[in-house]
Amino acid sequence: MLINEVCKRCGLTKKAIEYYEEQGLTRPQIMENGYRVFSEDDVIQLNKIAVLRGLGISVSDIKTVLAENDYLSFQTICDKKELEISDIQAKQQLLHMLARNQNWEDARAQLSQLETKRSILSRLLDRFPGYFGKFISLHFAPYLNERVATDEQQDAFETIIDFLDGVNIVIPDDLKEYLDDAAKTIDLVDVSKKAAASVAAAIQDPEQYLKDNREMFERYKEVKASDAYKNTPGYRLQELFAQLNRENGYNDVFIPAMRRLSSSYREYYEKLLKANEVFLKSYRRVRF
Repeated sequence: MLINEVCKRCGLTKKAIEYYEEQGLTRPQIMENGYRVFSEDDVIQLNKIAVLRGLGISVSDIKTVLAENDYLSFQTICDKKELEISDIQAKQQLLHMLARNQNWEDARAQLSQLETKRSILSRLLDRFPGYFGKFISLHFAPYLNERVATDEQQDAFETIIDFLDGVNIVIPDDLKEYLDDAAKTIDLVDVSKKAAASVAAAIQDPEQYLKDNREMFERYKEVKASDAYKNTPGYRLQELFAQLNRENGYNDVFIPAMRRLSSSYREYYEKLLKANEVFLKSYRRVRF
C-alpha cells in the first residue's frame, strides 16, 4: 500500500512516517518511480510506534523497545517515565513556591539540585539493565537531595557522569530471559524498602542484628558455597556484575565520587563500614 493509505490506517501524518523512516524505524520498499510501498508488517510496526509516541516515549527509546521486544525493555521505559513524572512534579512544586515568595536564588539552587539528581538517576536506569537499574536508582535517590555547592562536589558529580556514560553492560540472551521472568514477579519498590530497613537495622546495632539473624546468615553462606547455587542464573549474574564492577570501576570510581558528592551518603557509608567490621569479626569467631 502507498503512504496515503498507511496514514489513514495508522493515524499518522505523512511527515511523521517519513521521519520514522529516516530514523530507521520502518523500511518500506522503494519502487523505481520513487514511490514507497508499505507492507502489512510496516503498518503493524507503525501502529506500535504511534501507540508509544502517544504515551510520550522518545524515538530513541522506541528503537530499544521494538528491537528488544521484552519485558525488561518496557520496564526500563516505565521506570524512566516515572522519574520524568517525579521530576515534573518537583518542578511544579518549585514553581508554586517561586510564585509565593519570589525567591529566585533559592529557586535556582533547588533547580540545580533537581537537575543533578535527574542526571544521575536517569543514567543509572539507562546503564544498568532491568531491575538492577531500578534497584540502584532507588538506593541512591535519597542521597541526591543536596545542592552541588563546592568545587569538590562539582568534580565528584562530573566523575559520576563520566563513569556512568562509560558503562557498557552486555547481558547474554539466556540471562536476559531470566531477568525478564524475575522482573515480572518482583515488586522492586517493596524489595528496596525492605532492604533499606534491613541495612538501617544492621548499621544501627550490628551485633544485635547478627544475633537476631544468625540462622539466616548460616543458611545464606551454605547456599552460596553449594555447587547447586553455582549452577544457577543468579550465580552467573552475580559473577558477571562482579566482573563488570572490577572492569568499570564501580567500587573504585563511582562509590568514592558519591561519598564526595553527598554528605548524607558519606555518613551512611561510614556507618556501613563500621557495621561491616563487626560482621567480619563475628564471622571469624563463628564456624559455618
